[in-house]
Amino acid sequence: MKDARSLSERLSRLPGGRPLDASEVVAKSQRERILAAVTELVAENGYRGTTIEAIAKQARVALSTFYEHFEDKEGCFLAAFDDSVAAAREIFAELVDPESAWPERVATGLDLFVKMVVAEPARAKLCLVDAQAAGSTALGRYHEMLDSVAPTLREGRELNPRAAGLPDGLEGAIAGGLAWLVHQRLAADRLDELPALLPEMLQVTLTPYVGETEAGRAAEEAEARQAA
Repeated sequence: MKDARSLSERLSRLPGGRPLDASEVVAKSQRERILAAVTELVAENGYRGTTIEAIAKQARVALSTFYEHFEDKEGCFLAAFDDSVAAAREIFAELVDPESAWPERVATGLDLFVKMVVAEPARAKLCLVDAQAAGSTALGRYHEMLDSVAPTLREGRELNPRAAGLPDGLEGAIAGGLAWLVHQRLAADRLDELPALLPEMLQVTLTPYVGETEAGRAAEEAEARQAA
């Protein structure tokens, strides 16, 4: 019971630690339902095929309530995108050991990435597929998301004595390529193929930094873990 009360307290507090009053609890619930609704509907119908009326109906709120939280559909979509990316980053921060070796961090990160996509396909589709068709601001957020991966990948250059010869845009290309592999499966509703792609994704990511042999070994280990 103590753990349950602790969780309840955490969920009912503002980021600054102040308990929410009744109206804030209601508003928080409304916002969460609206964001869940836009995520689900965009996954089903695409950004252009999703209306504010449908979002409000799915979220079980009045249209006026929707507009109390968001100015328009784009603002709602961007909030759902930002929330999804923030949630993923929290998981990475919690489960990827910053003290582990760089190849291990990459392997763990890619494994988590694939598992999150499979577990939350609607969120993944919103961020990786529909963000590219929801206007220039959403597209900019998508590229910012990919760019945020580059510093971690760039750390691999420290393992490569020939790093000076690697292209400046290599990390962005790798991040974009990985996202595209997942994008294709999400867009075609072929999520069942993603886990089997993990060894290939790992080998593609590691090879420029640790060489083909070491990257292949890491990919084989990932495949063995999947088969276990």
